Amino acid sequence: TMPAFLIIMLAVVQISLIYVAIEQTAYASRYAAKIASETSEANIDTLNTGSLKSTIDNVLRVGGLPQGSCRVILEHNVYTGGVEETIADPDPAAANCNCNPPATALPNVTGAAVTDSVRTTVCVRLGDNIPDFLSSFGFSVADFVVEESTTYLYEL
Repeated sequence: TMPAFLIIMLAVVQISLIYVAIEQTAYASRYAAKIASETSEANIDTLNTGSLKSTIDNVLRVGGLPQGSCRVILEHNVYTGGVEETIADPDPAAANCNCNPPATALPNVTGAAVTDSVRTTVCVRLGDNIPDFLSSFGFSVADFVVEESTTYLYEL
């Protein structure tokens, strides 16, 4: 009974850590979208070539994910005539970070004062950020990637 109790205890801890990683990644995605929605049109194309990812990595580190994100993707249609632009950091993605933005197009909000929008996708590799307690029992989470996306209307 002791090995079964140990497995159950480790499973509870592992699931809790995965839940924390999912929640922190979702928060980081919302935070990134908020930053992007408030960035001037002159700077939005260069936002995700360094400063956005480093800011999001700091948010994730404070939230208990020490290695931060493996990829941050910014999509927008700000003053592009409806054409979506995608800027990813890093681009191409790292070999162990299988993460892409949603396949759906950015929304077109008819009747709104602002119709441009931004979407951020934050990707966090679990193996880099949480202990893999169950790997010795054949249940490894090391290769799993948490991916969260958030869409905001462009505010400027």
